[in-house]
Amino acid sequence: MPEAVGIHEHDRFKTGRRPPKNAPALMLADILTGTTPAHPATADHFKGQTFGLYGNDKYGDCGPVSVANLVRLVSGGLLGAEVQPSQADVFDLYKRSGNPTFNPATGAGDEGVDMQTMCEALLTGGIGAIKPIAFAKVNATDAAELESAVSIFGGCLWGVNLETAQQTQTEASPPKWDHKKSSEWGGHAVLNGAYESGSLEDVESWAIRVQTTAAFRASQLEEAWVVIFQWHLDHPAFQAGVDVQALAAAYQSLTGKTLPTPAPTPSPTPTPTPAGDGDAELWAALKPWTEERHVGDNHRAAMAAKAWASARGFI
Repeated sequence: MPEAVGIHEHDRFKTGRRPPKNAPALMLADILTGTTPAHPATADHFKGQTFGLYGNDKYGDCGPVSVANLVRLVSGGLLGAEVQPSQADVFDLYKRSGNPTFNPATGAGDEGVDMQTMCEALLTGGIGAIKPIAFAKVNATDAAELESAVSIFGGCLWGVNLETAQQTQTEASPPKWDHKKSSEWGGHAVLNGAYESGSLEDVESWAIRVQTTAAFRASQLEEAWVVIFQWHLDHPAFQAGVDVQALAAAYQSLTGKTLPTPAPTPSPTPTPTPAGDGDAELWAALKPWTEERHVGDNHRAAMAAKAWASARGFI
């Protein structure tokens, strides 16, 4: 298995992404309702959200860190309250993603992850109590598809190849990654959750918001992934952007399994309003009148009153 390089080359900013294994995967373009669904010119899902460092200043766990922060981003945006995976949850996913001997006390077994293997481990065992439905690969060379991924899913996992120029760029004000030819630093996983005018797209890395330029993405963005949670399936904006039937068909074609969506909650049976309230008294007064013969507007009013009484359980 290819190894991650440069994990510990910086004293505070650790990398940790292995080269992609490029195994068969769901493709985002195959499950969208349009080739490039309509999306706003700018989007900022980072605003008002909080993010964790989760040890990525010490270890190469950037992949699971990006997943934990994605959970925080999506839950905060769709539920109105962040679900925050713990440090133990992040380390657990890190171990299941190809680092079974990882020991944070000693740093042993700290070898990074390839993002597709990590997404597979996430799909199988979740992160903490959160288990996704599926994940799909985004065309990292298509700016419109990258923006659609953020607009529809709230956030997108990126795999980038950092060079040493990004070390000083990260500490600039504002932090901005732009392509400037320099020596290799290492592969890194980050969370993309905003795009701005002027071709800027923003990521969270080491709990820092960093702008990225089109030149950086063209040269150094290697892969991108969306993770689909039940929260997405329950949200109208997701349903408008993603063809759920196509998603289910593509998932079955790839895995031979049925898309693991929970059964819909049945609607409760309406409970008739018990007699004895004000409505019941009103019906008692109206009933003799509705049973009389009426024409025109009075007839229509009588029929409407009977329909109302029936819905209330009085007849």
